[in-house]
Amino acid sequence: MDSDDWKTFTTKLKTAMNDEYLAVNREKNPFAKNLNELSAAQLTYALGQYTIFPKNIVSFLSSVRDSARVTGWTEVDNELTRNIGEELGTETAGTTHYNMLVTGLAEGIDSLLERNFRELAASPATQAFVDGIRSNTLDSRLAYAVGTAYALESSAVPELVIVQDAVNQLFKKVTGKPMQEGKLREFFRRHLDVWEPGHEDGLRNASANYITSGQSKQEFEEGFRNTMATMDAWWTCLYEETINHISIDNGGWLQ
Repeated sequence: MDSDDWKTFTTKLKTAMNDEYLAVNREKNPFAKNLNELSAAQLTYALGQYTIFPKNIVSFLSSVRDSARVTGWTEVDNELTRNIGEELGTETAGTTHYNMLVTGLAEGIDSLLERNFRELAASPATQAFVDGIRSNTLDSRLAYAVGTAYALESSAVPELVIVQDAVNQLFKKVTGKPMQEGKLREFFRRHLDVWEPGHEDGLRNASANYITSGQSKQEFEEGFRNTMATMDAWWTCLYEETINHISIDNGGWLQ
């Protein structure tokens, strides 16, 4: 597939991501649409479950990277290795992106959150999501697995915008102010402005050299779309869990 055709193809998928799915569309995602109606306890519950996604992202990407390495898709291997390195702290003095998130939330809200989030078990919705994405990344069809990875990367910026909205809402409910400068703001700033756009561009460009047949293109799109459907189910079910969540006692503020 030449570069113009590949750009048209991936642009079509990104358009579908916003128009045909709800996960990263702020106007359709039920969690994003109803942020103002959620209590501090409910926001904390949902954000805690969300942290399980970045906790697993290196494992997801490593599965695809390892398959690419075995198959000889060297450019995909190299790009995912670079991406994994950033997730593990090559650009942040050894601090993983997951650690930036959980320590930042604890720093701004409550010191107990870090331990609670690190020990948090996946809810049914989140476990189904993790299992679904893991299955996609381990698919024997490498083009499908790479399509899964591309869906994770290309959806990251709009998803993080929704998560940032939720964090700001939680901060306002607990502290009376939106998120302030610190680890958490730096987490969002660097992901939205630098890291995630770079991850998407890098994987898109690397994949173009291997998704060259009609079959591989179809498998790439199938992996992409199935991943978006898995994300849709997660956000929908997570919202249902959130609105049914019973407040926990934590000094009186999680009400």
